[in-house]
Amino acid sequence: MAGIYLHIPYCRSKCHYCDFYATSNMASIEELVSAERSELIARKQYIGNEVVETIYFGGGTPSVLSAIQVKDLLAVIYTNFNVASDCEITLEANPEDLAEPYLTDLHLAGINRMSIGIQSFNNDMLSYLGRGHDNSKLVNKIKAAKKAGIENISIDLIYGIPGLSLDKYLESLNEAMQLGIQHISAYSLIIEKNTFFYKLYKTNRLVEAKDDDVVAQFNATIDTLSNNGFSHYEVSSFALEGFQSRHNSSYWEGKKYLGVGPSAHSFDGSSRQWNVSSIKTYMLNMKSDKDYFEVEILSEVDRYNEYLLVGLRTAKGISKKYISEQFNSKINGYFLKELSKLNSDDFISVADDRVTLTRKGIFVSDLIIRTLFFN
Repeated sequence: MAGIYLHIPYCRSKCHYCDFYATSNMASIEELVSAERSELIARKQYIGNEVVETIYFGGGTPSVLSAIQVKDLLAVIYTNFNVASDCEITLEANPEDLAEPYLTDLHLAGINRMSIGIQSFNNDMLSYLGRGHDNSKLVNKIKAAKKAGIENISIDLIYGIPGLSLDKYLESLNEAMQLGIQHISAYSLIIEKNTFFYKLYKTNRLVEAKDDDVVAQFNATIDTLSNNGFSHYEVSSFALEGFQSRHNSSYWEGKKYLGVGPSAHSFDGSSRQWNVSSIKTYMLNMKSDKDYFEVEILSEVDRYNEYLLVGLRTAKGISKKYISEQFNSKINGYFLKELSKLNSDDFISVADDRVTLTRKGIFVSDLIIRTLFFN
């Protein structure tokens, strides 16, 4: 069981909070698609004979691709890989790109799941974040996607935005419920370097939201979605029964995946591989058959830290037995010692063999995971 990720590093404009690798220069799209088709063929043995259960177009903004380009990339995958008949095929999209004919063509091309970058249903917040759409367009685009036959829809929401009240945030959550969304990824706004928000922050023109407000909105997310039948199956992910992201879950479960395109990462069970970030260098090296990636063989410590990093983000958590069986006594002893400290602080829940984060722990998950890392 494995997944394939295709990175499409183009955006029509850069949102104020985004530090992902992407460009607004669309001139090279067709050439990049050609290079990614070549990479898929060249690396068809990377995941062995594993059945491909998920395909994910991420970015950037993959909805800048034409439906024909999406179809061509999928055709290469189906020709060169063993693809499951019920494969989950997701495309990330910006609402501005989702005209009805395009949505229909995407569905015919094979897209059966869509992740739409909503971020907020509040017009003031959308403008503040640098988004190019308003509430009315968002609602219409979601309805259009369903009409086109794409019934499995995920949206992103951001909380902890400066100036966002709890009431306004709850309005966005309730709007999603009314639209019948099946999956929500909710993230606290983080001021990343190399973003417009970071420039404002460094010049004292942006004041981060208060911790108490962020915590209140985080708790409201869990409570509201839980009351509406959503399971909190990963730190930032909520889904109705049967609508968990199978692709993202494969990352957290340590399954193999092939990442194609500039800056894409891959994992084959024993090593990690990441492609060069430059679009130009990636395409040139693909043409000239030069190396376009780096490889890291995972050590025992790497594998332990990786297991913590992906496992503790999920509702399933991690297994004490697995750690004791798979890693040396020094690592296991350190894990048990640090675990007891965190458990006494109510950050961790231990039930028989399984170790999971409490709600208090989820909010500081990065800190807890770093605490348990073996250096």
